Amino acid sequence: MFRKNILIAECDDFSNDVIKILSEHANVHQKKTEEVSLIKDFRNYDVFWFRLGYKINEDILLDPERRVSIIVCPVTGLDHIDLKTCKTMGIKVISLKGETEFLKNIRATAELTIALMLSSLRHLFKAINSVKKTNWDRDRFRGSELNGNTVGIVGMGRLGNIVADILNGFGSKVIAFDIREFRINNFEKVNSLTELVEKSNIVTVHVDYNSDNYHMFNSNVFSHFKRGSIFINTSRGSLVDEHALLASLKEKRISVAAVDVVEDEYNFSESPLVKYAEKNDNLIITPHIGGSTYESFAKTEKYLAEKLINLMYSN
Repeated sequence: MFRKNILIAECDDFSNDVIKILSEHANVHQKKTEEVSLIKDFRNYDVFWFRLGYKINEDILLDPERRVSIIVCPVTGLDHIDLKTCKTMGIKVISLKGETEFLKNIRATAELTIALMLSSLRHLFKAINSVKKTNWDRDRFRGSELNGNTVGIVGMGRLGNIVADILNGFGSKVIAFDIREFRINNFEKVNSLTELVEKSNIVTVHVDYNSDNYHMFNSNVFSHFKRGSIFINTSRGSLVDEHALLASLKEKRISVAAVDVVEDEYNFSESPLVKYAEKNDNLIITPHIGGSTYESFAKTEKYLAEKLINLMYSN
């Protein structure tokens, strides 16, 4: 078999074991790619492997000199790849989307969700920053517990169910909503998104993004939130109307929001959420680190390498 050239464009902490496995079947190159070099790299390699650092658009995919025929990306949300054009051009995309059985053991995003809940309830970032400024005021940062609080989960797929199981261990009351049917296990099913936000002290989002649920959290939905509630989003930024979220924070309908995503991560410095968070401490933003753990990277890289090798030999 002709040895393909694989470019691993985001190579920090990439598994050495997986590099060895891939190298038995192809020529593997590790190089951090600059955005301006994407077209050139797509011309020079057969396989492009990356995480979330780039937006793969029509200009790159329709380049007549493009050589890449396989894209590998270890995530479930693929809104940063023009999948329609990939299909038209016969470019295969290997990802974690739909890999339900494998993903049952990938829990990093669920754990970050819980961490953001606890940080919001216990005012951790405010307290840490206060001590850094040589203040020691324990009464100022009195918080609340997950135990006994009602947490509403939007989206009861893999992550929603993992989060629900963890919350049961904390003694939270869990309610859930999904447009699809789902199993009911130690939590209450509600019939609408509006009903869920009206009943919840904390709302957490675990929904796959698509064009049908763009800005599903809009000004109307936020108007039904309990006053003083907490909003968590570790899914995708485009699920949320950022201006509507900011309005809810400013009027204190939502006391704290903690998000791991913004709508345009490739121009994040222009995000209205980032600009607001610079001057306000009731909005916590992390840079899409939900799945970014050593354990998750190692497991997913090995899994996708096996899929890639099988695909290369089938062509």
